[in-house]
Amino acid sequence: MGVEVLARFTVEGVSDAVKALKTLLGSRRPCLVALDIDGTITEERSHDNFRVDAGVIEGIRVLEDLGVITLFVTGNSVPVVAGFARYIGSTGPQVAENGCVVFYEGVLWRVCRGTARAAARIVEEEFSGIVVPSWQNYCRLHDYAFAVKRGFDPSEVAESISRLLAERNVRAKISNSGYAIHIRPPDASKASGLEFAARLLGHSRDCVVAVGDSSIDAEMRSATRVLVAVGNADRELVKEADIVVGMSSGQATRIVLKAIAGIVREQA
Repeated sequence: MGVEVLARFTVEGVSDAVKALKTLLGSRRPCLVALDIDGTITEERSHDNFRVDAGVIEGIRVLEDLGVITLFVTGNSVPVVAGFARYIGSTGPQVAENGCVVFYEGVLWRVCRGTARAAARIVEEEFSGIVVPSWQNYCRLHDYAFAVKRGFDPSEVAESISRLLAERNVRAKISNSGYAIHIRPPDASKASGLEFAARLLGHSRDCVVAVGDSSIDAEMRSATRVLVAVGNADRELVKEADIVVGMSSGQATRIVLKAIAGIVREQA
């Protein structure tokens, strides 16, 4: 069963976001801010745009200086997210492969029990004219990503992959992030990875705020106190979110980070 959504807010600016977060958090101090990367902290939500919003980077550094730990919960591989986090100053455990792997202080934990490697091989062979394997697949342990070639509908491709794998009795979770189709083990969940990361720091979900853009990010619902959707998020996430910010991608995330910083300063 999913966690009950406490309230629902649509916010436009920092002051609105502060009010919404205070209502949802109550007297709790935000302890952990979990961020998706592609489409959430990037300037746009586009499969060929990977420019990170500079204001988000500044917002992360401000929170870290205030003692609020940040982390990423992403479909990217460990080398990508760990390197990115290091250079921008995010100090929390980094959750990679859509919840299957957690990396913290030089140690790698495998949260998922299974791997989708066999399913990914089938996809690579049978859909070679339709999808392109991510270069990061060389670094992956559980979750494998494929970009859809231009001219093909990603949703239709994902459905075709699901049917083929079912016909071959290969169990896998097929997810479309908007940037890539992810072939995941059945137990994969961003919630599992985020919960594991929070436990490493001694935190429960009650002080966790997460921000995302895709249907995969809706999985974080059960691992957070507050789930935020950027304004251009998938419908599945919007339905689960406590807060929807009326701006897109990095602009929306920037507002949330500023609001959290404001609350922490008030509580100091």
